[in-house]
Amino acid sequence: MKLAKYLWTIASFYLLVIGFFYIVILKDAPTGGQERFDFIIKNWGIYDYQWKAELMMTTLLSISSFLFSKYSKNPGFIIIGVGQLFFAMAMPVSIGITPNATYEFSSLIGKGAHQMVNFGMMVSLAGFIILHWNSRVLNNWLKVSALILATLAFLSFTAGFLNIIDPATAQKAMLLVMFLYVINGYFGIKINETNANKV
Repeated sequence: MKLAKYLWTIASFYLLVIGFFYIVILKDAPTGGQERFDFIIKNWGIYDYQWKAELMMTTLLSISSFLFSKYSKNPGFIIIGVGQLFFAMAMPVSIGITPNATYEFSSLIGKGAHQMVNFGMMVSLAGFIILHWNSRVLNNWLKVSALILATLAFLSFTAGFLNIIDPATAQKAMLLVMFLYVINGYFGIKINETNANKV
């Protein structure tokens, strides 16, 4: 339980930090096309760190979810773990191909990576909804806040995955997810052996 708790809490808060960092580095980036690709390649050292950090933390969150599932009957943990694995799989593709590819090929790979991220987040957010719906670890207002944030983000990522909206536009819902990570990090602090039966 302690390992799951520590990994979950560390990953949740660190993903929050990574998310804010990503917003900062994208602040001056062109909105799309060849110019955006050139900007990423020019600043590759930053993006390389960003995506590797995301890969590490999403993997830790997935591992902690599977570990938590040993102590709780809440199916949300398994669903979160599976979703985070799909999210994580997009990172090595982006890291390995982007700096060595032409703009056209990188754009093709990028579209696939966006869809993988959207699908992974869609699954994970469904897991967060189930987790917080059933859990009694958080007080009511935090529980309701987590459910609202997870539901809104889930709808956005689902719309992106189904091409109702542009997949890259859907990922603007990451701002909602970042606030959800704050609540999830606190959830990780609060959960222990004595209240695990309330999850």
